[in-house]
Amino acid sequence: MRYLWEAMLAAQDRLREADIRFVHMPGSAYMELSLPYLNQDLPDNAEGSTGETVIGVNAYYRFYSIFKDMFLPDRKEFPALRDSLANLILHMLAQNDMLSGMTKDDFYRKMLAGEVVQGGFGETARDVFLDMDREEQEVLLGGWLRSFRVGSALPIFLDMVHGLVDDSIVYCNNDDREEILVYTPLKKERKLERRMAFLVDTFLDIKYHVEIFYEHHFGIIGIEETMRIGETAIC
Repeated sequence: MRYLWEAMLAAQDRLREADIRFVHMPGSAYMELSLPYLNQDLPDNAEGSTGETVIGVNAYYRFYSIFKDMFLPDRKEFPALRDSLANLILHMLAQNDMLSGMTKDDFYRKMLAGEVVQGGFGETARDVFLDMDREEQEVLLGGWLRSFRVGSALPIFLDMVHGLVDDSIVYCNNDDREEILVYTPLKKERKLERRMAFLVDTFLDIKYHVEIFYEHHFGIIGIEETMRIGETAIC
């Protein structure tokens, strides 16, 4: 779980909302809920003396403007009052999350998807996007948003290829760091070829040179599996 609304949904079949107490607990800068383990469900051992289930929340993750003056390091007075107010506000925000049904990132994804479908990123982007299933579209939208924040980046391209091209392997040339070799066991077809070209154009700087090998792996000296007669592509 990562967001307030996920905690509320997970608790619906197990707890009353009144039995949940949110506590400001700055943990990871990359997650809203402060849970001991990644992908953990509601804490099993977080029972307080009052029977409440205590859930730590990094209130600064999405709501810094609301909580920035409430938990200043030098502010020591009225701790119980501040904790109660934080719990009340976080419950209201969680309910708002559930009613709206999306986070800021979800909102950006929805707006981006609409723009793509309307042709705002070109006909090729639209066609490739519509050829994908829902899960693939979510992978692509996530990569697109990352690229908007940090610019074109090789790690994003690698994630997109691995996430959108089955069983793909990406190699970087040790002698030329700007040459990239991509292998997929899939047959070369128009749909796949267009998807690969789109990923290269979208997520890589123009300085990179990309060679794509379909179905047959190129030979690598010293690795017998890649040197089989009739099953090896020539670079």
